[in-house]
Amino acid sequence: MSGDAQHTYWSDPGAMRPRLAELPSDVRALPDALENFVIHHAIARAMGFGVPVEAEPDRDLRTAARLLDVLVRRDGRHLSEHRALPNYIYGTCHDFALLAMSVLREAGTPARLRVGAASYFKRDQWEDHWICEYRRGGEWAALDAQLGPRARAGFRIGFDVADVPGNGWRSAPAIWRDICSGALDERRCGLSIAGIVGRWFVASAVMRDAAALAGIETLPWDYWGPGREFRETRQVSPDWARQIDALAAALDPAPADRESAEALLDRFPWARPTSTVWSLPEGRPTEDVAIRP
Repeated sequence: MSGDAQHTYWSDPGAMRPRLAELPSDVRALPDALENFVIHHAIARAMGFGVPVEAEPDRDLRTAARLLDVLVRRDGRHLSEHRALPNYIYGTCHDFALLAMSVLREAGTPARLRVGAASYFKRDQWEDHWICEYRRGGEWAALDAQLGPRARAGFRIGFDVADVPGNGWRSAPAIWRDICSGALDERRCGLSIAGIVGRWFVASAVMRDAAALAGIETLPWDYWGPGREFRETRQVSPDWARQIDALAAALDPAPADRESAEALLDRFPWARPTSTVWSLPEGRPTEDVAIRP
């Protein structure tokens, strides 16, 4: 079995495997199914629903097993059934992608988490966005598992969400290279809803993409190694820019499989996540957060 079809610590459903099996393994059905019980916390706020106090930690759960455990504790019905909003998981694009990846890997389909940016959420902006890539024939295709029917209608999505086009979503390494070549303004790249834009953020996203490709699936607000410096100074020094250039070039186009991506981290050891990271759970900077037990 391909390494990308095998679970990582983060995608393994563990004791929640029987519940994961309630979700469809068809890639085009997954976004519709996930929209029955997962909502992006920022979307919930923007729509005026808000986030229940007990759901604020949802976006820091890290693993598919923990996401599913919290979900069924709130509402134990079959996962094909639509939940009331208070019983939803209030996550991020990371969580949609992680759950989709878990379902696909469980079905034996090679799948991987990708870090990049999408152009279809806000006009003239490339917004930080995580998706799930899966093997279709001999190629990798991009699945945006966050784009269920209500999201597709709200954002006026006209493309196949199981085959997101390159002008809709691009990897962080590709975005970095376009910024460096002058093809893309760094002020158009980042997380504009939080006032976070610029090449420093994209440089950190390149590191997160390298880790995810190698099967180390962090959270969007985890920082380690030089990423901590980028976050603290909001800058990328010339020396580090050259290092990120080399890493981005090695990742764009992406390695063919997890094993190749793991070998890349051996070439760029500073990009490998440390056992504990500087993170922002619920938006609060926290030192020494373990990314796994």
